[in-house]
Amino acid sequence: MRSYRVHSHSDLTVGQQVVLDERASHHLARVLRVKVGEAVTVFNGDGYNYLSLVTSNTKSEVKVDLLSKEDPSNESPLTTHLGLAVSKGDRFEWAIKKATELGVAKISPILSQRVDVRLAPERWKKKQDHWQQIVISACEQSGRAIVPEVHTPQPLAGWVEAADADCKFCLHPGLSNTLPETPPSSITLLIGPEGGLSNDEVTLASDHGFLGLNLGPRILRTETAPLVALSVVGAHWGDLRST
Repeated sequence: MRSYRVHSHSDLTVGQQVVLDERASHHLARVLRVKVGEAVTVFNGDGYNYLSLVTSNTKSEVKVDLLSKEDPSNESPLTTHLGLAVSKGDRFEWAIKKATELGVAKISPILSQRVDVRLAPERWKKKQDHWQQIVISACEQSGRAIVPEVHTPQPLAGWVEAADADCKFCLHPGLSNTLPETPPSSITLLIGPEGGLSNDEVTLASDHGFLGLNLGPRILRTETAPLVALSVVGAHWGDLRST
């Protein structure tokens, strides 16, 4: 039997019938082609999966009965905030999709000196909405019931000054520090664009408590570094340990 899982912005309460929002209805009806009587799992980001039954299915809306809810218990005990410089093409999108699968909690698109992307404010808002939808789709696939927030794109200087976590790391060639022995509960990662962070930006990050994090002897691409960093800290302090 096929398994269906979809995100909806609708309010969800066990024992009630709900009309799913437009995107969720379209995905179930037009893409997955679910039928009345089939079981689906719906989540809205509150941390629960809602086990449901399709009761009505038209081209414009899908109704479901919410039968029960469960906590998937698959969120990492380590809260990670990824500050990733915006890049051209699909590199940024690919990176945040995989970061979501690896358990990232928050994502901040960073505008650093070497970011070669210039957009009007209204277009940045559209980009942010698009990136949030990519994260939602990654949650649907990976089974997460809490959706990481994609923050408003912002200049690096302001973001670095406001960053708050038990441990803050800047990923830049040549920077290295020993990982703290005391397990942190929260981590912030700063990763630059294709051309890397400038020396002034690295110094600024260091002045605000960011430590270097060594990911090996090779220089990683901007879309590769987040995956490696999240895997390293996840294996060291999170839930990516082998058992």
